[in-house]
This record gives sequence, structure tokens and C-alpha cells, in this order.
Amino acid sequence: MQWEEVRKIYPDQYVKLQILASHTEGNTKFVDEVALIRAIQDPKEATKELLQSKDGVIVSHTGNEELKVEIRAFRRPRAARMTRTLTDKQKKQMTSVIFKDEGVLSQLQQAQKDRRDGISTYSDSEEEFAQLVNKTQND
Repeated sequence: MQWEEVRKIYPDQYVKLQILASHTEGNTKFVDEVALIRAIQDPKEATKELLQSKDGVIVSHTGNEELKVEIRAFRRPRAARMTRTLTDKQKKQMTSVIFKDEGVLSQLQQAQKDRRDGISTYSDSEEEFAQLVNKTQND
């Protein structure tokens, strides 16, 4: 169905539509063909439907002459893009918290037992494993 047809059948109303065909020019997606999902009488309900829409579903008012959607590139907030480096103090605090966790401690105990039994599940380096166990006992 073309947008003009929807506008004639449902004048001065909000409509929920599935986009079937469209084309893009610059940062604008022009909708060429739609399937009507339903008409919406209440503007608040239309807003709610618009905010919840996804997968090519849109809500528009038939008072709009053109059916188009502005394309915006998703940008992560600046803070999310930054790589955070922990200070030595923060690393020690995190290590302390981790090695007080019962689950972590039981896994390390099992790893110690496995190593005594000749099964290496943590590391091929005896020295590295010993350092880890010593660290847990010191915290």
C-alpha cells in the first residue's frame, strides 16, 4: 500500500505501519510501500507504540505529506568508548575482593588438588600457579 492510500483511508489519524519497501537518500529513508497494522486514535498510545516499535515498524500521522525516517548513526557515549586503566591500588582492592569469594576459593582449591593428581587445568606454569595460590593466602 502506498502512503497516499493510507492517508486517504485514514485521514487525520495516527497509524502503525510495517515498512515493506523504502529507499535512502543521504540520511533520510523514504518509505515507498507499507502494510497497515492498525489505526491509533489516542496520541498518547501512538507515542507509546512509536517508542516500542522495532524491526521496520513505525507510527506516523496521516497529516504528514511524506513518509520518511531520519537515519541516525548509533554512537556510544564518550565514557563508554574510553578504556579505563586501573591503578595499582584499585587492582589490589579488586584482587582482595575476588579472593574472598567462596566460589573462587573453592575453584582454586580444586585446581590445587587437580595439580597434585597430575591434572593441570589452570596453567602449564607451576611458578605462575604457585604465585596465584600464595596471593590468595596472603589476602
